[in-house]
Amino acid sequence: MLKIYKSNQINFLLKKMCKKMISNKNILTNEIILINDIHIKNWLEINISKIEGICINKKYFLISTFFIHLIEKINYKQKEIFYSIFKKEHLKWILMSIINNNHDSLFLKKSGILYKNEEFCSQMATIFIKYIFFQPNLILQWEKKENNNCLSTTQIWQKKLWNLIIKKIKILKQKNLTEIINNIYQNKKKSYFLKLIPTRIFIYSQNPINPLIQIILYAVKNITSIYLYQYQFNKQTNIDPILSFNKKKKFLLNN
Repeated sequence: MLKIYKSNQINFLLKKMCKKMISNKNILTNEIILINDIHIKNWLEINISKIEGICINKKYFLISTFFIHLIEKINYKQKEIFYSIFKKEHLKWILMSIINNNHDSLFLKKSGILYKNEEFCSQMATIFIKYIFFQPNLILQWEKKENNNCLSTTQIWQKKLWNLIIKKIKILKQKNLTEIINNIYQNKKKSYFLKLIPTRIFIYSQNPINPLIQIILYAVKNITSIYLYQYQFNKQTNIDPILSFNKKKKFLLNN
Protein backbone atom coordinates (compact mmCIF):
# COMPACT_ATOMS: atom_id res chain seq x y z
CA MET A 1 0.00 0.00 0.00
CA LEU A 2 1.27 3.45 -0.91
CA LYS A 3 -0.55 6.50 0.43
CA ILE A 4 0.59 9.95 -0.62
CA TYR A 5 -0.29 13.17 1.23
CA LYS A 6 0.69 16.47 -0.40
CA SER A 7 0.28 19.87 1.17
CA ASN A 8 1.95 23.26 1.58
CA GLN A 9 0.84 23.21 5.22
CA ILE A 10 3.68 21.59 7.09
CA ASN A 11 1.80 21.24 10.37
CA PHE A 12 -1.05 19.45 8.60
CA LEU A 13 1.38 16.83 7.24
CA LEU A 14 3.09 16.47 10.60
CA LYS A 15 -0.23 15.89 12.42
CA LYS A 16 -1.28 13.38 9.75
CA MET A 17 1.94 11.43 10.22
CA CYS A 18 1.75 11.49 14.02
CA LYS A 19 -1.87 10.33 13.98
CA LYS A 20 -0.89 7.34 11.86
CA MET A 21 2.08 6.51 14.11
CA ILE A 22 0.00 6.79 17.27
CA SER A 23 -2.48 4.30 15.79
CA ASN A 24 0.21 1.62 16.11
CA LYS A 25 -0.73 -0.29 19.28
CA ASN A 26 2.69 -1.91 19.65
CA ILE A 27 4.74 0.94 21.14
CA LEU A 28 7.85 -1.25 21.19
CA THR A 29 7.94 -1.39 17.39
CA ASN A 30 10.46 0.96 15.84
CA GLU A 31 8.97 3.34 13.30
CA ILE A 32 11.07 3.92 10.19
CA ILE A 33 11.06 7.57 9.09
CA LEU A 34 12.82 8.47 5.85
CA ILE A 35 13.95 12.06 5.26
CA ASN A 36 15.71 14.16 2.60
CA ASP A 37 18.47 15.53 4.79
CA ILE A 38 19.71 15.16 8.33
CA HIS A 39 18.63 18.69 9.35
CA ILE A 40 14.94 17.81 9.14
CA LYS A 41 15.48 15.09 11.77
CA ASN A 42 15.92 17.66 14.57
CA TRP A 43 12.82 19.56 13.48
CA LEU A 44 10.74 16.36 13.37
CA GLU A 45 11.97 15.11 16.76
CA ILE A 46 11.04 18.37 18.47
CA ASN A 47 7.62 18.69 16.84
CA ILE A 48 6.69 15.00 17.14
CA SER A 49 7.47 15.26 20.86
CA LYS A 50 5.13 18.25 21.14
CA ILE A 51 2.28 16.28 19.56
CA GLU A 52 2.88 12.83 21.07
CA GLY A 53 4.30 14.02 24.38
CA ILE A 54 7.36 11.83 23.81
CA CYS A 55 9.47 10.85 20.84
CA ILE A 56 10.70 7.27 21.18
CA ASN A 57 11.16 4.26 18.93
CA LYS A 58 11.81 6.40 15.86
CA LYS A 59 14.60 5.53 13.45
CA TYR A 60 15.60 8.10 10.86
CA PHE A 61 17.33 7.34 7.55
CA LEU A 62 18.08 9.33 4.42
CA ILE A 63 15.65 8.22 1.69
CA SER A 64 18.20 7.27 -0.97
CA THR A 65 20.60 5.69 1.55
CA PHE A 66 17.84 3.50 2.98
CA PHE A 67 16.67 2.17 -0.39
CA ILE A 68 20.15 1.66 -1.85
CA HIS A 69 21.07 -0.32 1.27
CA LEU A 70 17.86 -2.32 0.81
CA ILE A 71 18.73 -2.97 -2.84
CA GLU A 72 22.18 -4.22 -1.90
CA LYS A 73 20.81 -6.57 0.76
CA ILE A 74 18.28 -7.97 -1.71
CA ASN A 75 20.71 -8.42 -4.58
CA TYR A 76 23.92 -9.48 -2.88
CA LYS A 77 24.63 -12.16 -0.31
CA GLN A 78 27.99 -10.83 0.85
CA LYS A 79 27.96 -8.23 3.60
CA GLU A 80 30.29 -5.83 1.81
CA ILE A 81 29.70 -4.64 -1.74
CA PHE A 82 33.11 -4.01 -3.24
CA TYR A 83 31.88 -2.39 -6.46
CA SER A 84 28.55 -0.63 -6.74
CA ILE A 85 27.04 1.40 -9.58
CA PHE A 86 25.44 3.60 -6.90
CA LYS A 87 28.77 4.81 -5.50
CA LYS A 88 30.71 7.54 -7.29
CA GLU A 89 34.12 6.35 -6.06
CA HIS A 90 33.47 2.87 -7.46
CA LEU A 91 32.36 4.18 -10.86
CA LYS A 92 35.38 6.48 -10.96
CA TRP A 93 37.74 3.55 -10.32
CA ILE A 94 36.13 1.50 -13.11
CA LEU A 95 36.29 4.47 -15.50
CA MET A 96 39.99 4.89 -14.73
CA SER A 97 40.58 1.28 -15.75
CA ILE A 98 38.67 1.88 -19.00
CA ILE A 99 40.55 5.01 -20.12
CA ASN A 100 43.87 3.33 -19.35
CA ASN A 101 43.00 0.64 -21.89
CA ASN A 102 43.73 2.07 -25.35
CA HIS A 103 41.46 -0.44 -27.08
CA ASP A 104 38.46 0.21 -24.80
CA SER A 105 38.81 3.98 -24.94
CA LEU A 106 39.41 4.29 -28.70
CA PHE A 107 35.81 5.39 -29.37
CA LEU A 108 36.29 8.33 -26.97
CA LYS A 109 39.30 9.49 -28.96
CA LYS A 110 37.32 9.22 -32.20
CA SER A 111 34.53 11.29 -30.63
CA GLY A 112 37.03 14.02 -29.77
CA ILE A 113 36.61 13.59 -26.00
CA LEU A 114 39.42 14.76 -23.71
CA TYR A 115 39.38 11.73 -21.45
CA LYS A 116 42.96 10.95 -20.45
CA ASN A 117 42.70 12.44 -16.96
CA GLU A 118 41.18 11.83 -13.54
CA GLU A 119 38.88 14.84 -13.86
CA PHE A 120 37.03 13.21 -16.78
CA CYS A 121 36.46 10.03 -14.74
CA SER A 122 35.22 11.99 -11.74
CA GLN A 123 32.87 14.09 -13.87
CA MET A 124 31.45 11.09 -15.74
CA ALA A 125 30.95 9.17 -12.48
CA THR A 126 28.90 12.13 -11.19
CA ILE A 127 26.87 12.28 -14.42
CA PHE A 128 26.12 8.54 -14.39
CA ILE A 129 25.02 8.69 -10.74
CA LYS A 130 22.59 11.48 -11.67
CA TYR A 131 21.29 9.41 -14.58
CA ILE A 132 20.72 6.41 -12.27
CA PHE A 133 18.66 8.40 -9.77
CA PHE A 134 16.97 10.97 -11.99
CA GLN A 135 16.86 9.30 -15.43
CA PRO A 136 16.83 5.54 -14.70
CA ASN A 137 14.78 4.87 -17.84
CA LEU A 138 17.66 6.19 -19.93
CA ILE A 139 20.08 3.77 -18.25
CA LEU A 140 17.62 0.90 -18.65
CA GLN A 141 17.30 1.75 -22.33
CA TRP A 142 21.08 1.71 -22.75
CA GLU A 143 21.38 -1.66 -21.05
CA LYS A 144 18.93 -3.26 -23.48
CA LYS A 145 21.59 -2.67 -26.16
CA GLU A 146 18.94 -1.82 -28.69
CA ASN A 147 19.74 0.43 -31.64
CA ASN A 148 18.21 3.85 -31.10
CA ASN A 149 18.44 6.48 -33.81
CA CYS A 150 17.03 9.13 -31.46
CA LEU A 151 20.19 9.31 -29.35
CA SER A 152 22.21 12.51 -29.51
CA THR A 153 25.93 12.43 -30.29
CA THR A 154 26.72 12.84 -26.60
CA GLN A 155 24.37 10.03 -25.58
CA ILE A 156 25.91 7.67 -28.16
CA TRP A 157 29.39 7.75 -26.64
CA GLN A 158 27.97 7.89 -23.10
CA LYS A 159 25.95 4.74 -23.84
CA LYS A 160 29.09 2.98 -25.10
CA LEU A 161 30.98 4.08 -21.99
CA TRP A 162 28.18 2.90 -19.69
CA ASN A 163 28.07 -0.52 -21.35
CA LEU A 164 31.84 -0.82 -20.85
CA ILE A 165 31.25 -0.08 -17.16
CA ILE A 166 28.61 -2.83 -17.06
CA LYS A 167 31.02 -5.20 -18.77
CA LYS A 168 33.54 -4.53 -15.99
CA ILE A 169 30.78 -4.89 -13.38
CA LYS A 170 29.89 -8.31 -14.79
CA ILE A 171 33.50 -9.47 -14.53
CA LEU A 172 33.37 -8.42 -10.88
CA LYS A 173 30.16 -10.50 -10.48
CA GLN A 174 27.91 -7.51 -9.84
CA LYS A 175 24.56 -6.63 -11.43
CA ASN A 176 23.53 -3.85 -13.77
CA LEU A 177 20.56 -1.59 -13.04
CA THR A 178 18.13 -3.65 -15.15
CA GLU A 179 18.98 -6.84 -13.24
CA ILE A 180 18.77 -5.07 -9.88
CA ILE A 181 15.26 -3.72 -10.55
CA ASN A 182 14.03 -6.98 -12.12
CA ASN A 183 15.29 -8.88 -9.10
CA ILE A 184 13.15 -6.73 -6.80
CA TYR A 185 9.99 -7.37 -8.82
CA GLN A 186 10.68 -11.10 -9.25
CA ASN A 187 11.57 -11.88 -5.62
CA LYS A 188 9.47 -9.40 -3.63
CA LYS A 189 7.12 -12.11 -2.30
CA LYS A 190 9.84 -14.52 -1.21
CA SER A 191 10.38 -15.02 2.52
CA TYR A 192 13.95 -13.71 2.63
CA PHE A 193 12.81 -10.55 0.84
CA LEU A 194 9.90 -9.97 3.21
CA LYS A 195 12.23 -10.16 6.21
CA LEU A 196 14.22 -7.21 4.85
CA ILE A 197 11.20 -4.91 4.43
CA PRO A 198 9.81 -3.02 7.47
CA THR A 199 6.10 -3.51 8.17
CA ARG A 200 5.52 0.13 7.39
CA ILE A 201 7.59 3.07 6.24
CA PHE A 202 7.02 6.79 6.76
CA ILE A 203 8.57 9.23 4.30
CA TYR A 204 8.70 12.95 5.09
CA SER A 205 10.00 14.80 2.07
CA GLN A 206 10.45 18.47 1.22
CA ASN A 207 11.49 17.57 -2.34
CA PRO A 208 9.93 15.39 -5.06
CA ILE A 209 10.95 11.73 -4.79
CA ASN A 210 13.51 10.97 -7.48
CA PRO A 211 12.47 8.52 -10.27
CA LEU A 212 14.67 5.60 -9.13
CA ILE A 213 13.18 5.66 -5.62
CA GLN A 214 9.70 5.90 -7.19
CA ILE A 215 10.39 2.67 -9.09
CA ILE A 216 11.40 0.93 -5.86
CA LEU A 217 8.39 2.29 -3.95
CA TYR A 218 5.98 0.93 -6.55
CA ALA A 219 7.83 -2.39 -6.53
CA VAL A 220 7.36 -2.94 -2.78
CA LYS A 221 4.06 -1.12 -2.14
CA ASN A 222 2.06 -4.37 -2.12
CA ILE A 223 4.17 -5.99 0.60
CA THR A 224 4.46 -3.11 3.07
CA SER A 225 2.60 0.05 4.08
CA ILE A 226 4.26 3.21 2.78
CA TYR A 227 3.09 6.66 3.87
CA LEU A 228 4.59 9.52 1.88
CA TYR A 229 4.14 13.03 3.27
CA GLN A 230 5.16 15.46 0.54
CA TYR A 231 5.69 19.02 1.72
CA GLN A 232 5.17 21.53 -1.09
CA PHE A 233 6.80 24.85 -0.25
CA ASN A 234 4.47 27.73 -1.04
CA LYS A 235 6.66 30.38 -2.70
CA GLN A 236 3.95 33.01 -2.24
CA THR A 237 4.42 33.03 1.52
CA ASN A 238 8.20 33.25 0.98
CA ILE A 239 8.72 31.46 4.31
CA ASP A 240 9.90 27.89 4.68
CA PRO A 241 9.40 26.89 8.36
CA ILE A 242 12.01 24.11 8.19
CA LEU A 243 14.60 26.45 6.70
CA SER A 244 13.73 29.07 9.32
CA PHE A 245 14.14 26.46 12.05
CA ASN A 246 17.60 25.46 10.81
CA LYS A 247 18.75 29.08 10.50
CA LYS A 248 17.52 29.82 14.00
CA LYS A 249 19.29 26.75 15.41
CA LYS A 250 22.54 27.72 13.68
CA PHE A 251 22.26 31.26 15.09
CA LEU A 252 21.75 29.93 18.63
CA LEU A 253 24.74 27.58 18.32
CA ASN A 254 26.98 30.46 17.19
CA ASN A 255 26.09 32.65 20.16
